[in-house]
Amino acid sequence: MVADSLSVAAAAAVLGVHPQRIHQRIREGSLPAERVGHQWAVDASDLHRIKNQTRPGRPLSPRSAWDLLAVAANAPEASKLSPSARSRARSRLRNLLDDVASADLDDAAARLASALRNRANRALFAASPRDLPDLREDERIHLSGVSLRESNMSAGDLVEGYLPASRLGAFVDDYLLSPASHARANVVLHVIPADAAHPAHSSLIDMVQSPLALAADLAEHGGVRERDEALRSLSDLRARLADKTPADRGTNHG
Repeated sequence: MVADSLSVAAAAAVLGVHPQRIHQRIREGSLPAERVGHQWAVDASDLHRIKNQTRPGRPLSPRSAWDLLAVAANAPEASKLSPSARSRARSRLRNLLDDVASADLDDAAARLASALRNRANRALFAASPRDLPDLREDERIHLSGVSLRESNMSAGDLVEGYLPASRLGAFVDDYLLSPASHARANVVLHVIPADAAHPAHSSLIDMVQSPLALAADLAEHGGVRERDEALRSLSDLRARLADKTPADRGTNHG
């Protein structure tokens, strides 16, 4: 076993789950790991980051997370919500923004990542650098996070985006993607679970490229620059919502 890495059994003990769950996460790409001989080695820093994401606050269900993203983005999908669901999403958005604004920087990023983590399963992969331009242009993936100009990250050597779980297998096969550790990954996929009731293709683009989704994506990277940009995006969203009159909030899509 290489330095600063754990076996599957040790990783399971850290997360408090069965080793089979660790193997499942490795296959899905949501837990980066590398082969060392005949065993998987899990990087301790990746495990620490995943454990921290589960700590603060209660995460929203996939459906509630997407309702929140729809309202925050003022997307057409928000107008399709029932009045009670739309009201709950607005209330959760206000509470989340207030909660994050009152926390210190690291805790704020962790709370954001935890609240919205069920919107998608975050999976890390390694691809041939020559394939990255084609990955960015593939219509099956909706670019997000560090791949957006609004992130101010200029990550030309990394592709980040969303795609439905039903498209993951073919996407991985087409580009020969392999699960990778945080240090080796150059593809970050937010795989939308089938039970998320995610929106149609056109609305999904607006929602995953909105300030709230951008902030959640960046917060999950764990770096200081990404954290700062995530909180800047949230601050901009909070200011934008504060500028709206009550009448504005009750009209249009949101």
